Amino acid sequence: MEQICVLSFLGINSYLDLRKNQISLLLVLLYAVLDIPYLMVNRQRLILLLMGAVPGVLLLCIGKVFGDALGAGDGLVVLVSGLYMGIWGILGVLTLALILAAIWAVFLMVFRKKGGKSSFPFVPFLMAAYTIPWLIQVVEGVRG
Repeated sequence: MEQICVLSFLGINSYLDLRKNQISLLLVLLYAVLDIPYLMVNRQRLILLLMGAVPGVLLLCIGKVFGDALGAGDGLVVLVSGLYMGIWGILGVLTLALILAAIWAVFLMVFRKKGGKSSFPFVPFLMAAYTIPWLIQVVEGVRG
């Protein structure tokens, strides 16, 4: 269930972030509410799942302190995704997403002559960071 919820949540918001440079607050609210039964069923992991919201809260705070350098929508997406994945899952995804975004930023600066102040959607990098390890496992399962 976690994979379906996270994939659909990140997939829809990636599309919106790429096309409209925004995310859906209605979708954030919907997936947050849908997470309540998931949290109730996973009582053994409840603390780890709730701690998964911490990176999203920190991103929201960092965005406010640094003048929305990172959008509030990105923080909300990380917050809700973290509730599904738990602290360790969201930290892994966030780390890979930041690495992928940094590589893309360097590419833009070198080849497209974009400045350091240019912005680009971040949610698609979260989607890629979530799906890449999953796809590697699928490929390894096919080969193995």
